[in-house]
Amino acid sequence: MNMQVKPISKDDKLRNILVQYCESCPRTAWPLLAQKMNENKFLNWERIFVAIEDDEIIWFCTFTKEDWIPNCDYSPFVWFMFVDEKYRWNRISEKMINKVKEYAKTLNFEKLYISSDHKWLYEKYWFEKCDEKIDELGQFLQKLIYHVFHDNHNLNLNNQMNN
Repeated sequence: MNMQVKPISKDDKLRNILVQYCESCPRTAWPLLAQKMNENKFLNWERIFVAIEDDEIIWFCTFTKEDWIPNCDYSPFVWFMFVDEKYRWNRISEKMINKVKEYAKTLNFEKLYISSDHKWLYEKYWFEKCDEKIDELGQFLQKLIYHVFHDNHNLNLNNQMNN
């Protein structure tokens, strides 16, 4: 697998491809991301990260101040997480979360949040449950937290995987 991971800017040709994909996606949230991209409603430090293989987007997520839980005091978020079905089970999410975590560190964030209705999915990436909230669509989500500078887990996991 020859995967390239990078943040995309508003001038990147991949941005338009991602907008088109999100606009046509049947999932409720993706058109919201396309709208946010079209209206350029991102803060200077917020990013969209993509994984590309053979000029095809195979994974993406956003790193933003907020997700879609109203009146939430948590920040920043990994949001709009997506892995193309044919690339799932290749640990791409782990690689991408680590890339977002590295970026968060450069901005001196101490914590990174993710909202999900999936139980036990992100815990394997060392997120810990800290709260439960209801999103704007009325869906119950668990709120997970990751301590950005708590890298002992990654070292231990890598050591376990290499042994």
